[in-house]
Amino acid sequence: MWIVGFSMFVLGLVFVIVAPINKRKNARCSAQTEGVLRDILGKRSSRGSAGHMYIYSYIVNGIEYQTKSTICSPQIRKVGDSCTIWYNPKKPEDAQPFRYESAKVYNIILIIGIVMILLGIVLTVAGAAM
Repeated sequence: MWIVGFSMFVLGLVFVIVAPINKRKNARCSAQTEGVLRDILGKRSSRGSAGHMYIYSYIVNGIEYQTKSTICSPQIRKVGDSCTIWYNPKKPEDAQPFRYESAKVYNIILIIGIVMILLGIVLTVAGAAM
């Protein structure tokens, strides 16, 4: 039981760290432009599970930029498709292929992370006591 508790604790920590970082990036990336999906790179973890890295290109003020994301834009079906890219007007290389209109999603992830940390501590202590 302590292994499950420890795993929940670590995953909760990841949520608590990542949610505020992504919330700030979402707020910074307030301008939009048209982008294109240039490539999809497959990657495998040490456990054999597959993931993808999506490479987007977009132009701001006549300069072409690229951004990578593990999240595919909902507008995309295949390489070469167009989509909206959200970027930071002060730093156009800071971009993402999605944007949440509300910060609620990040607050929910943060709350889930806190609950997972607390539950992880309880399960780890209970498992170690057995």
